[in-house]
Amino acid sequence: MLLIKSDNTIVAQSKNEAAKAVQQIHKQIEQQIFLFNWLAKQWNSYGQPEPFLWHQQARHIVESLDYVQAVEWADQQGVIRWIEPLIGNQNAYQLDLNTIPLIADKITQAGQTGSWVAVANWKLVQGIKGILFYVPIGKQEQLQGYIIGVVKQHSFFNSAIELTKLNGYNANVYLNDEKVFSSAASNFDTVTVKYHSSRVSFELMGELWHLELWPTQQKIEQQHDPISTYVFIVGLLISCLLSTLVQLISAAKQLNQNLTSTNRKLNTEISERQRIENEMLTMACQDELTSLNNRNAIYCHIKERLHHKANRDVALLLIDLDAFQQVNDVVGHNIGDQLLVKVAARLNKVIDKNSYLARIGGDEFAIFIDDVAAVSVINRVAQKILKAVDTKFVLDQYEFYTTASIGYVIANVNTVSVDDLIRKADSALNKAKSHGKNTIQAFDQSLEIAIIHKVNLLKKLNTAFENQAFELHYQPKIDLQSDKIIGVEALIRWFDEESKQWIPPQEFIPLAEESGIIVPLGDWIIEEACRQLGIWHKLGFIQLHVAINISGKQLKQQRLFQQIVKNYEAQGLRPHHIEIELTEEVFIENIEHNETFMRALVDQGISLSIDDFGIGYSSLAYLRNFPVDTLKIDRSFVKDLPMNDDDVAIVKAISDLAANMNLKVVAEGVENKMQINFLKEHNCQYAQGFWYSKPLSAPELTDKLIRNHNWM
Repeated sequence: MLLIKSDNTIVAQSKNEAAKAVQQIHKQIEQQIFLFNWLAKQWNSYGQPEPFLWHQQARHIVESLDYVQAVEWADQQGVIRWIEPLIGNQNAYQLDLNTIPLIADKITQAGQTGSWVAVANWKLVQGIKGILFYVPIGKQEQLQGYIIGVVKQHSFFNSAIELTKLNGYNANVYLNDEKVFSSAASNFDTVTVKYHSSRVSFELMGELWHLELWPTQQKIEQQHDPISTYVFIVGLLISCLLSTLVQLISAAKQLNQNLTSTNRKLNTEISERQRIENEMLTMACQDELTSLNNRNAIYCHIKERLHHKANRDVALLLIDLDAFQQVNDVVGHNIGDQLLVKVAARLNKVIDKNSYLARIGGDEFAIFIDDVAAVSVINRVAQKILKAVDTKFVLDQYEFYTTASIGYVIANVNTVSVDDLIRKADSALNKAKSHGKNTIQAFDQSLEIAIIHKVNLLKKLNTAFENQAFELHYQPKIDLQSDKIIGVEALIRWFDEESKQWIPPQEFIPLAEESGIIVPLGDWIIEEACRQLGIWHKLGFIQLHVAINISGKQLKQQRLFQQIVKNYEAQGLRPHHIEIELTEEVFIENIEHNETFMRALVDQGISLSIDDFGIGYSSLAYLRNFPVDTLKIDRSFVKDLPMNDDDVAIVKAISDLAANMNLKVVAEGVENKMQINFLKEHNCQYAQGFWYSKPLSAPELTDKLIRNHNWM
């Protein structure tokens, strides 16, 4: 009988312990949601963070909790863009969640309601089962994507019932009657489960779960121990004799204990949440390396200060260390980081205590100054910064001499936003860097006008490319001895339908280079130039070759050689009908990295020409060791011939050099008979320029070829 009562007690204790375990599982889930929701809240409040800051925050979560496999961000379209850590989770990178029906439905629900959703018992890319939490950043039209928490399911439940195991119990967890977790060994006693277990059902993450809990054999033996039985009998007798009094005292004591325990747990939970939130806030606002404020902190500070509308001027200075990348490349990032710490300390010393200093990324710092009395004040601050940074630093026996570029803007609080302030200061910094090292540049309206023009032109450039609005013109290349056309140079032209004007190549080609459009545009130029040359050959003008200009960006494309060969072969042309032109600067900068490509050209029989020769930093060693066919004398040396003695000397030197190295010479920009006579006298074989013809459209040049017009 006593054993039966003991068994009943064990079952009752199991049921109580099961309820505690379910409570702990819910608490662990709430902790997860708190952390992921905090990331989403920061994003929603302050805008998209810098990638390095987001990864830093996510890494803190992953490292704090063993059962978190990864933290991810998916954009509004449901494509995973950021993962922390990436190593080990790279198979999920760029994964489109909308291709997975169940998850697509879940994130759609989260994006509409603004509330988190979860998917449990999901097979992760690592092959294990996991729980996926999706926390939306905003909702509906304001949705900015999703924070995704990837939790290792077995590790999660193992952590949640850690206290249960310490109390001497095993547990199984079921999801819709499928066992998804067990803390017991594989050979556990099923009889024990049958007679002493307790089963509790609960709802979690929108699913029905079951927890089955039973005592270990050691726990059961403790309950069946004779001494324990004796104590049980004595306790039963005493409780019978003093039942009324004990019940009252016990009830009061239990209530007090429950209140104390609840208070303690609540205080612990609040303290833990405050600790985590404080750590997160510190991480969100402090640069880990220098302990300065970071980009997020200064952005929030400026935004807060601009809300105080008392009429006054404010200033923002951006500071960029000159050639800092070379430090990392030569001595490594560890020394580079030490240098940044030294520079940060130096800046802290020279700025006023009311100024707000931050490191906003890499080797870039920012200083916000409120209530600026005069422009001269900011100029003095900038000069002090330059002087403080322009010094020698000694680190690990290395000596570094640093300089900086500074761009700043001064604006009235009533006419500027925080984004305007940053954008204008950044424009000034870019101009300072373009002017060389150790310089200061203030923002002025012309910078903004130039930026707006550049943005608008880029928009037009993209539209023009999509609409195939470009065309090629061809400038004849003339043999100076026979005065006959022997080839053409293909030159891209763009007529803007909106302004009804031709946009100069020197204006849009650098923008095409910068934006990357030059690569597909260059492919089209190669194809079109070969196609047109094929037409002229079919008309009988087989003496013609075409010169095609190649940019540095195109040289980085591995398929460029195949692209050239494929296009001239498609038109029935021979390799010697094609000439590839590289500017001297592009040639020198890329020859070591693209020697295979350039040698493949000349081995194929394609000519290689150096354009604008003489205006860059020529290396005669490259001319000696590399099979260049042609040098093109830049028009700046031709336009004043034969009157300018310096130009005469330069052209003579280039012609003599080419003759000694068995290279052909082409003079650009020929405009009068005196220039022609001078070039003929000094062994220049070919020329092109307005004296012979401006660049002509394909129909215009075809007409002139057919009519056999004299090129003189």
